[in-house]
Parts: sequence; structure tokens; C-alpha cells
Amino acid sequence: MKTVPHLRLRSKTLLRRAYAPGELDDLLERLSSKHEMLYVSDEDGIERNKPQLDLARGICDEIPTMYEAGVRFAPNVIDVIIAGAEKAVIGTATLADLEELRGAFKLSENIILKADYRDGILGSDPLIGGRAFLDLSRDVLDIGIGEMVVPRELAQEAARAKKELGFTLGVFAPLAEESRMADLGVDYVVTEDIGRMGGDE
Repeated sequence: MKTVPHLRLRSKTLLRRAYAPGELDDLLERLSSKHEMLYVSDEDGIERNKPQLDLARGICDEIPTMYEAGVRFAPNVIDVIIAGAEKAVIGTATLADLEELRGAFKLSENIILKADYRDGILGSDPLIGGRAFLDLSRDVLDIGIGEMVVPRELAQEAARAKKELGFTLGVFAPLAEESRMADLGVDYVVTEDIGRMGGDE
């Protein structure tokens, strides 16, 4: 099972830590030497529909990146791919509807669906929001998307769906839960425990 570091962008900075000039480059260099992939959540894109594509481009140049930029409509996925993302992550909370996901997949096959969750799957489209994860997974696989990432609250349900349907599954979880996720059959853990993973931080 792989471990994928998770960085959050907000207003030209990374959340939880202020990076001096050059320090971000050093962090990315250390992470890229130990990890195959990085997950970036662009909070400005997710919350305000103003993704920091320039900053993301610099990150994507250093390490293959799963980039969540708050895609709402199919054409937005092109901006994410042009920024250099290895995979565009589309969250159910920002996605306008399932047809937009279908349209995005026609533009790029390098898409991951992220199931946003708060007492149920979030989404403005009834075909997304409030549904069981297994049902949503079937529709997503029917579109052609074979990779999904979920919060740890959905890990067990998603792992059962993965076992039945066969797709790549990532879970947001701390490193302390890595062995539990491996037991569930999760393919990778997305974690903000960067200090423990980066080596000499």
C-alpha cells in the first residue's frame, strides 16, 4: 500500500505552516525522493472557485500530483491538467452534476472521484448526494473512472464496494491507521502526517 502526502493550498500559502522562500522547494524535493505522488487540495479553488493554478503548476513540475482544484464543470478539468496534474481530482461537493463528470472524463481520462462526506455523501445533484457509496461507485465506473478517494469515515463502505466492483481506492487517514487501511484492501492512504514522512523535518 502506498502513502501519499497531502498538502493544502490557500491564498498563496500552504495551510498549517508558513514556508519561507525555497523551503517549499526543499520540502517537495524531500517528498519526491520518498514518494511517487503528492495530493494537493487547493482550498481557494474548492471554496471560492479561484484555484491557484500558478502555484500548483510549480508543485506539479516537481512531483507527480493528484490536484483537487474545485472542478465544478467539465471544461474546468482542462485547467487542472494544463497545470501539470498527473490526475485531476473532482470532489462531489463542488461538482455540478454527474453529467459534468461524464463530460470531464471525455476531456481527460486522468480523473479521480473524491467522495465528500458529512453524514452522507455531499453533492448538489441527487444522482450524487445522499446515495450509498456502492450505487455511486457503479455510476462512476460506468462513466469510465476507475479510481476513487474517500474520507476515513467511508473507508469500510468503500472497501466493500471496491471488493465487489474492482476499482482503485484511496482513503484520507493518518499514518497511525495505515495497517487498518491495508487490512481493508485500500490501495493508498492520503495523509497530512508530512513531518513523519519527510525524514528530516
